[in-house]
Amino acid sequence: MNDQMIWYETHVRHGGDELAERWRAKLHEALERLSRHPERHGLAAENGRWHPEIVLRRMLFRPWKSGRGWRVLFWIDEAAKTVVVLEVRHEGRPPLDEESS
Repeated sequence: MNDQMIWYETHVRHGGDELAERWRAKLHEALERLSRHPERHGLAAENGRWHPEIVLRRMLFRPWKSGRGWRVLFWIDEAAKTVVVLEVRHEGRPPLDEESS
């Protein structure tokens, strides 16, 4: 998440601080919805291959009407009744297990 914020902030022609803040606010709204209904989201491509001890899910986050978005990788901690977000990852990046190979 911080990488994306820094990118927007340092690329003034792409929106700068204002766009970074809008992106952050939209992400927080999406995470709030995720916390209420995490089971609505499907399994991540990495599920079973990266940290096989957890069920890894993904939420697609597309704050803008056009262009690519981000995958929010998370798992549901049933015991703690918590959603644990592991990473906010741009769709253009390969799955975690492929990137680390």
